Order: sequence, then structure tokens, then C-alpha cells
Amino acid sequence: MLILLHLLILLCLGMLKHVAAYADWNDKNIVLKDGHWEQVQVEPLPGQPAPPPPRDDRWKYNETSIVVLIASFRETRCPETLHSMITKAAHPERVFAGIVQQNSAIDEDCLAGYCKRMGAELTKDAATGTYLNQKGCPFYEQFRFKRLSDLEAKGPVYARALQAELVKEDDDDFCMQIDAHTLFIEAWDVRILNEWGAAKNEYAVLSTYPTNVHDLHKNSNNHWEMPHLCHASFAGPGKVANGRASAAANLERPLLAPLWAAGLSFSRCHAERNVPNDINLKSVFAGEEYGRGARLWTHGYDFYSISRPIIGTYYGGEKGGGGSGRFDAKEIDASTKRLSTLLKWPNSDQSDDAWKELGSYGLGKRRTLEQYAEWSGVNTITTQIRQNCIVSYVPWIDKSSEYAEYEPIGNEIVKDSMWKRRGEDKKLAKIQTGMATSGEASKASSSKYTDKALLVNLIIFVTLFGVASHMAQNVH
Repeated sequence: MLILLHLLILLCLGMLKHVAAYADWNDKNIVLKDGHWEQVQVEPLPGQPAPPPPRDDRWKYNETSIVVLIASFRETRCPETLHSMITKAAHPERVFAGIVQQNSAIDEDCLAGYCKRMGAELTKDAATGTYLNQKGCPFYEQFRFKRLSDLEAKGPVYARALQAELVKEDDDDFCMQIDAHTLFIEAWDVRILNEWGAAKNEYAVLSTYPTNVHDLHKNSNNHWEMPHLCHASFAGPGKVANGRASAAANLERPLLAPLWAAGLSFSRCHAERNVPNDINLKSVFAGEEYGRGARLWTHGYDFYSISRPIIGTYYGGEKGGGGSGRFDAKEIDASTKRLSTLLKWPNSDQSDDAWKELGSYGLGKRRTLEQYAEWSGVNTITTQIRQNCIVSYVPWIDKSSEYAEYEPIGNEIVKDSMWKRRGEDKKLAKIQTGMATSGEASKASSSKYTDKALLVNLIIFVTLFGVASHMAQNVH
């Protein structure tokens, strides 16, 4: 009888554990999982593995630079994107843009369209075809362009790889990759820097599907519901397609996520230099994001869903693009083989020559692909998938390379000395912001939730124990 009672108590405890995982609509820090909301711990507890904190606090200052990287293929909304980027920034003087433009002769030039919207049209030199800034287009010098013909386009990954040429090592602090059909909220530059700082991770990459532009200023579902990437499917050898976003809500700080997305990627610029887009992935139009995500993660970077909307994008027929470009069968085949080798796809070429062919676009050494497969739930080695929407930080294999990005150039590191030089020359003014990034608030909320859960569990346990005892007496 005692054994039966013990088993009943264990069963009740198991039920309680399951019930306690459920969360209310208005609870803080909740994630949609298997059709119900669960409350999650958004910050490692004392004693748990934690990422390297930001090396400095430059994210707090209004002289910290941001370069926005855009790959545009015949995009009609590109000028609107640049206009929004500048006019909505709290400190537009520190915002730069690197645009890889792939237009036909009949398409509006992105920079010319921006200047026209700013009331200072550019003059086009008839002889050279270059644009002249004779009317003083605002912030004209902060735009860096690489202009290609649409006939030279080789897919979005190739174009994004060319963005690396527009990142200046000595000038750019933070890099932000977006689509060419994007709008920004007011003071977006301050907000996204504070969002990054709230992650408390030098290697944080804020990445998710951007909010629909029509919902940019809305409190989605009245609990600040945000896209959270954790669903994926296989799209052929070496290719993993991000699925429909799950959701996180009422977040008090960015939430660790298992997948990376190209439509929003915000990080220290050393992420763009250490793990650039693979310029050899030509004619690839889908399924490549997981490959770069795996490279970023094994190089020590972590992905975070943002807590509030900061940018919005046009989706579907509202994008305003001019098509997807041209496909080349040989390029598709070569790209598929590269991705298959990188992700250790079954029957892929895993020879030394194949891995050498990947060159600087291979995996990192701070974590392994096998770890990423287990952590993200997407296993390209066994071609198995399980959704894993709630994840915890995975420490590096060797912590000795923390902040190596600030040392002289090596196998996986780059030099980043601009902050030190600028810091010696300028007195920086701190940005005032109303965004809640305090770790104390997060700890208080966590403690409150834990106490509440323990009290509920105790009440239910005592009740069930009484029922079990009554049953035992009746048996006797």
C-alpha cells in the first residue's frame, strides 16, 4: 500500500510539473510551444553557463556607428528604406548604409530616389552616368554603394557576400543586415543598441523575421507578441528552410533562439568579418540561412529574438521587387554541394579536398556542428528534425578565445581597434532611453514567478496527498 501511495505521489508531482510549465496570456517572458504558452528563463541563473558579456559599453553611446547592409535586386522600395532609416534615426549622423544594388537601366537608383525624397535631387552626368550631389542631399556621404547590372546578379547570398566590401574595419561598430523593403520606428538606432546590450552577450546576433510593416507600431495581440524562429524543414540536400515563425510575448529582454534569419541580423561588425556570407553560394534563393546560422553558432555567436518591433518589412506582393533573377544550373549544383559538405549531409563529399574548398567559409571551432544539430533540433547529419523553441546557452569548447576579435589578425579573428582610438579622441555622451534593460527587473520577475509556482505546487500537492491518504484508509 505504501508503494502504491508513493507512486501516486510521484505521479501527482509529475502532473504538477507539467501544469506549472503552462503560462497565462499576460505572464512575462512566454513562448508558444506545442499550442500553449510556457514561461521561460530569459537570463542564465547564478551558476549556469553564461555568454561573455559585452567587452565595453559602446552600445550606450550616441557616437557608436551602425552600418545597415542591404542587397537590392531591382527593388522599388529601396529609396523608401533609406529615407526611413535616416529620418527615423535619433542620431542619423552615426548611421551608414552599404547597398549592393542590382538594377536594370530602367530602374530608379536607390540613392537618387532617397535624395529626391529628401528634396535634394541628384544630377546625373550624361557622359559618365555618375550622380552628382549639387543640391546638398542630406547625409549623402554616409551611403556606400556597389552598383551592378541586374544581368550580373547571382542570387541574394552572392549579393550579401559583396556587402562585406562595404564594411569599414576602422569605422563600423555594429552591422545590421536587412531587406531592401524595410521601414524603421522612431529612434530605432537607440532602441536596437539597447536591445543588443540587454542580451549581455558580446557575440549576440539579434535575428528574426521582422514584423509586418503594417503592424510595426502595434502591440500585437495585446501582449507584445514577437516572431520567434524555431521551426524548419528540409528543402533538399544541404538546404534547410526556416518555417513559419513561432511566437514569444511580453519579453523583458531578447530571447535566445535556435535559428538565424537574413531579414534582420544585428551584431558587432566582427560577426560580419569573421563569418561573412559565402560568395560562392551562387543561384541560391532559399534554404541557405541555416548554413550561415551553423557557421555563426560554431564561431561562438548566439541568436536572439527581439522583445519589441524595431523594423517592419513588406511581405508578399507588397515587396516591390523586380523578380528573383536568373538561375544557372551549374551554379545551383556547385552551391548545393558546398552546403552539403558544410552541413555533413548524408552521402556528401566529406573529403579533405572538399573541406579545403570551403576555405574561410567553413565551420568555427568554438562549438561543433553536432552540438548545433542537437541544440537547434535540426540535424542535417541524420536528416531529422524536432522543434526546439526553448533553448539555453551552450558554452564554448574553449573559452580562451573570448574577445579574440580585439587582437591582431589570426586564423579566426580580426583586428578591431577603432573604438579605442575614437574613445581617446572624443568625450562620449550617453543616450537616454526609456527601454527597460535592467537585469534587476528581470531577476525580480523571475523570483516572483518561482515563488508563485512553488506555492501553487505546494497547495496542489497537499490536496492530492490528502486524497491519496483517504484512499489508503478506505483500502484498509
